[in-house]
Amino acid sequence: MNDYYDYLTLIENYLDLNSHEYQSHDNQIEIYSVDKNIIVINIEENELIITSDKGQYRFLEVSKSFYNKLDTLLANF
Repeated sequence: MNDYYDYLTLIENYLDLNSHEYQSHDNQIEIYSVDKNIIVINIEENELIITSDKGQYRFLEVSKSFYNKLDTLLANF
């Protein structure tokens, strides 16, 4: 699966299941925290990029390692 719409849907469903507030537009998802922090997920030509105040992380697909990193970052929200 390498269509970014599929990736967006998978990530949005995951965030919904875990009750995270986010906004999605174009090829980007912005996840907001109560204390005004933000995590941005960009989907660019077969690459997912998670950017937060902790750093930038790159993945080739929505996988267990992607979700593990996202969960780690969201745990601090």
